[in-house]
Amino acid sequence: MLLCVKPDPVHSLEEIPVEQEEKSELAGAAFEAAGKLESTRITVYECTGPHLRRAVLNALADLDVKQLILNELFELRSSARSRLVRQIERAAPYDLVSLDVEDSPRKPNRILVTQAGGSGEFAMSYALSTFAAGGTPTLVIPDPKATKKSARAVKKIQDHLNEKLQDSLQIMPAAESIDTALEETVMAGDLVLFDAADGRKVKHLLGHLKSLLEAKPDLDFAIGITRAAHAAGPGTIERAMERFHMRVPKLNRDERRDLYEQLEKGGRLSVDFMIMLMVSSAIAALGLIQNSTAVVIGGMLVAPLMTPLLAAGMALVQGNTQMMRISSRAMVIGITGALVSSMLIGLLSPWDDLSTQIVARGGPNIFDLGIAFLSGIAAAYALARPGLTGTLVGVAVAVALVPPLASAGIALVKFEFQIALGAAVLFITNFLAIVLGAALVFRFFGMDISLKGNQAPAWVRVTTILLIVALVPTTAVLWENLQLQKHEGVHRPYARPLPPPVREAILVRVRQERGADIVFMAESDIEHGFGVDVVIAVQPDTHPRIRQDIETTIHQLMGEHVPRRVTLVQAANLNETGKK
Repeated sequence: MLLCVKPDPVHSLEEIPVEQEEKSELAGAAFEAAGKLESTRITVYECTGPHLRRAVLNALADLDVKQLILNELFELRSSARSRLVRQIERAAPYDLVSLDVEDSPRKPNRILVTQAGGSGEFAMSYALSTFAAGGTPTLVIPDPKATKKSARAVKKIQDHLNEKLQDSLQIMPAAESIDTALEETVMAGDLVLFDAADGRKVKHLLGHLKSLLEAKPDLDFAIGITRAAHAAGPGTIERAMERFHMRVPKLNRDERRDLYEQLEKGGRLSVDFMIMLMVSSAIAALGLIQNSTAVVIGGMLVAPLMTPLLAAGMALVQGNTQMMRISSRAMVIGITGALVSSMLIGLLSPWDDLSTQIVARGGPNIFDLGIAFLSGIAAAYALARPGLTGTLVGVAVAVALVPPLASAGIALVKFEFQIALGAAVLFITNFLAIVLGAALVFRFFGMDISLKGNQAPAWVRVTTILLIVALVPTTAVLWENLQLQKHEGVHRPYARPLPPPVREAILVRVRQERGADIVFMAESDIEHGFGVDVVIAVQPDTHPRIRQDIETTIHQLMGEHVPRRVTLVQAANLNETGKK
């Protein structure tokens, strides 16, 4: 396989058929070079992209390359080309061989593996697996300054060889230095291999071998640098990033087109979109008013608001003005309609106080920002991977776009402006974080196909900056809420009202006693809770039998299994206390 690489604003990877009449100059040269080879048919691919290093590595991942061979160690006349080859040599997470073959024969007579620093395990494995079957011997030149390490490396290879391959592996006697051993051993037609384990030793050996070739022009031998895939990258972080990038699934052209069409269609304003969004907001509002978690979740699942947000993220990475305009229109009108729908439900509600579901959404904290950002990433990733679309339901529940919007509408009509502001902050946080998270994923999937070179259109940069800047005040509010919640503790509803028959029966009994009054009566709302608690303020002359009567009433109306606790507290007489 031959890979032809050239810069272009558009990412592409295309197989070039040999019968294709119109070919680029580079592809034509590749076919001409392939025609001179006597081996099996070679496939030619043309790879383009604004960032050549990334384009090449992505293409190699798509083609499932296991081994990468680079030629011309010494003949890189272009600085840009030289830089690209060096970057790929360092970063490519594949078994790699860099070669300079000059006029050497295609099949080497011998393989000389130099153990600079005592390494060379991968070079030996490569030589034996590639050439030993053809009868080519492999000669190992140990490093006299690291004899024990060199011996351990050889033994490690020998332990995994059969008898035939062990005969192909020969250990040279230690010389004064590797340089001296090479000068005495290398012959025309040899291939000198060494591992890229130590950059300084590699540079020294390359310099020495180049000097040897210049001093003896008739001594034609090839030079190769091998590197195992796990040793990719000049540092641990870059190595890990490249291997992660290689393993993350990529989208082919058809998948990218399908994803674009899906978002372009789903992000448009339509009658269906508005009806579903307003209905979902009404359902969520009804669930919030009744404090019903199940109904609120139902409203989340019906809402189609996620798609325009993902389309906006796509528009950002593609610089697609039309898609951004379409999705923005759908979001603005849709959000307004959902807000109006929830306000109407709030006006129809007979209760003036807000449920705990609404109050909870009035106090978001910094963790809600993390939830929204990760939900945007999950939604974009699931949408891009056809097999994961079923998880979008879970994402919709996790991010909860409509409930905070509905909470803000209900709180507004109930004149609870502090709760309305908190719910609005939560919705804005979700909105911004989802768009930015989706844009990050789509860029990672290579959807930025319309960006011109390395520069995004001006409006993309301005919009991205505005979105990030808009997160600053919301993040400040979320952080302040978190500090307040740390001081006050997490809000957990403790109790719920008793059933009306029980409440009425207790009230009737308490009214029979002069001076008695109910301080508190409720049922624990905590799982495995404490049952029913009743606290009654009594006077000294209150009959003590009131405790037993109330316990009996609870037992008769709620069942024997319900724990009950009736507490009598002495009420102070303020008038008498003041006189004293």
